[in-house]
Amino acid sequence: MRKFFLVFLAFCLPIMAQFFDIQSDFSDETRYGAHIDSNGWVHFVVYSPHADQVSLLLFSGANDLKPASAIPMEKSGNDWKIKIQGSGVGHGTYYMYSSRGRKEVSTTKQFGLMFNENYFLNDPYSYKNQNVKYSSFFKDLPYVDRNESIYAGGGKSVVYNHNTDSHPGYVKIAPKDLVVYEMHVQDYTARIQNLDASKRGTYLGLAQSGLKTAGGLSAGIDHLVELGVNAVELMPIMEYDEETGNMEGRYNHWGYMTSNFFAPEARYASRPGNEIIELKQLIKAFHQKNIAVFMDVVFNHTAEQSPWISNKKLAAKFYNTMGLHNTCFYRPTSDQNWYYNNTGTGNDVTFMGGDSMYTKRFTNDSLALWYQAYGIDGFRFDLARILADGSHNAADWVDNDSRFKGAHLHAEPWDMGGQWWDFMDSGNWNHSNNRWTKWLGRYRDNIRKFSASGLKDLRMFKQLVEGFGSTSDGTPASSKPWRSINMITCHDGYTMRDVVYYNDGDGSHNCWDSNGDENLRRERQKLMMGVLLTSQGVPMILQGDEFGRTQASALSQGDAHNTYNYESSKGDNKINNVNWIDWKLKDGDNTESKHGPQYGKELFYWTKNLIGLRKQWSHFRQEHFVSYVDQAWNGGSNAGNKNDGKFSYIWQNSDSGSPTQLAVIWWGKSGEPDIMVIYNEHWNDFTINNLGNFSQGNWKVLARSWYGEKQDFGSLSNWTSCPDAGNAMTLKGRSMAILISDNN
Repeated sequence: MRKFFLVFLAFCLPIMAQFFDIQSDFSDETRYGAHIDSNGWVHFVVYSPHADQVSLLLFSGANDLKPASAIPMEKSGNDWKIKIQGSGVGHGTYYMYSSRGRKEVSTTKQFGLMFNENYFLNDPYSYKNQNVKYSSFFKDLPYVDRNESIYAGGGKSVVYNHNTDSHPGYVKIAPKDLVVYEMHVQDYTARIQNLDASKRGTYLGLAQSGLKTAGGLSAGIDHLVELGVNAVELMPIMEYDEETGNMEGRYNHWGYMTSNFFAPEARYASRPGNEIIELKQLIKAFHQKNIAVFMDVVFNHTAEQSPWISNKKLAAKFYNTMGLHNTCFYRPTSDQNWYYNNTGTGNDVTFMGGDSMYTKRFTNDSLALWYQAYGIDGFRFDLARILADGSHNAADWVDNDSRFKGAHLHAEPWDMGGQWWDFMDSGNWNHSNNRWTKWLGRYRDNIRKFSASGLKDLRMFKQLVEGFGSTSDGTPASSKPWRSINMITCHDGYTMRDVVYYNDGDGSHNCWDSNGDENLRRERQKLMMGVLLTSQGVPMILQGDEFGRTQASALSQGDAHNTYNYESSKGDNKINNVNWIDWKLKDGDNTESKHGPQYGKELFYWTKNLIGLRKQWSHFRQEHFVSYVDQAWNGGSNAGNKNDGKFSYIWQNSDSGSPTQLAVIWWGKSGEPDIMVIYNEHWNDFTINNLGNFSQGNWKVLARSWYGEKQDFGSLSNWTSCPDAGNAMTLKGRSMAILISDNN
């Protein structure tokens, strides 16, 4: 056994006391990161195959600029390892690495090895990390040829043992039953007035029950329970560099600039340094309310971005991977001189190779940590096409990892290089050999058009509401309905309110200002939400769309559909409030959001009731594609038990390029009523005058989207008391209706 006492750095003699009498030895640990064994040894392992030397740096305090000790690590294959024990070493120890090796980059060849032992690097596998931002890491421009440290004292890694924490558990929800709500931790609670100021915009603030709007309605987590969603998709909560906003005085608000893929974002903690415990408390709070928790994960690029030229010299953000294993982590252009850029952020992570490559292990280790230690129930993969590009088995290497086999996997199936609308549903891939689902951008685009009378494609509309999704050429994208994540809005674009508030000159966002008609805006929002929640497939709602949240106070219309940098580093709420949810809108009060509606309460209850309908019976959340039957006439006598669980189109206009007018019956399974949904894309009213042909009972009017609050939706628990539809039903333009019958 090789044991030796540490050799301390001379410049650290005044602060050595905390690390006195520390011993080190070679580690046989195979896991990356820092791990404490049963004998109190802390094992450190880092991947750096091309380094000449890697050293472990220990720091006495959180803000120290210089390490108290530097310990040379020993190479083992492609890894560098060491284990240490002694006074001051263990849970809570601050540490970093330095690496020495070749530098083969220049202003004309920016991709390549760029080792520099003067830079302090945090651990890419750190379970806990101080907040990472550019100004806390570098006191000056980080030129790749610096010969002195410019470390600013922040972003250190911290030894952490998850085994001592209680586990938040899991919530098991079948994919077909999901109703997903996309949200941002900070946005959601930052403006809830009866929440203690220290908890606004934090993990604990989001976990707190009993919060109210100014008008006394539910807010915070209780709002989600009342709304009825059963899964939240948290925008990025891994540690990221907020100083990537590209505008003076602004932060990157959304969080898609990850620096540390195993550590939670530190600045969302209500108490500094308590982010891990508070995040676990948040997840447990959701689970106790039977709400699953999904993470938005960003494995396609990192916060290091790509190098840049300043004063004719090359600079790079040495946070971790660039200084340890740059050429093994990022993808070069074909000439090996530049970073490949299909993400738009400058440094695509490479997954082009076999399953043993480091980046694939890194990704799966990260997913396993979040699933196993935090109880995360599923993941949404940003620009997931990057994970599959050039890989012989697509993203199946993620799907096959047994450590998180119970997790839902949702893909954003595109990047700047192209779109893969049938993600994991083409070639040899389908529902039988993977569990991937995908966001459907074409659903978003086409239902927005539908609400503006601009789709005029009956075939496409049918395909979307049946849950088939759509590829770029209009063919089905899904092999099962639950593999389609239907959305009309998401963080990356306009809110639903803003879709009906703005004109979209180039057509890229399918927005129309409704000719300034506020009532039409109301009706179109309700129509879009109604289509979303009566379509087969998994619906996803953007935070606040259910009561008319707007981003229209952004400085320009262009900003309103891309608010990633609307967070002020100086506390300017004119900037912050663009993204922070105005809960007064739920009360119908738009005094603080002049571009918002005064009917937020109506929108909320409309959405709540639609979700309730979706959860009450099985009609709109089928496991398999529903069979079409046309035996539905003759007073319903041909629509008996043989049609249970199937559907019929009982009225439609021609597919001739005119706005769609369509009535579909979803025949209930045994013990369920029959439900008819009538959609009108046209700006004119239309009437169905033979309803009696399609039920032996009476059709009741359950919902009419153009009606106002308390009149637009009947009682789900007592639907037989709803008004009779009679034999005819007239729909207002750009509206929908839902009828219900027991067919007896």
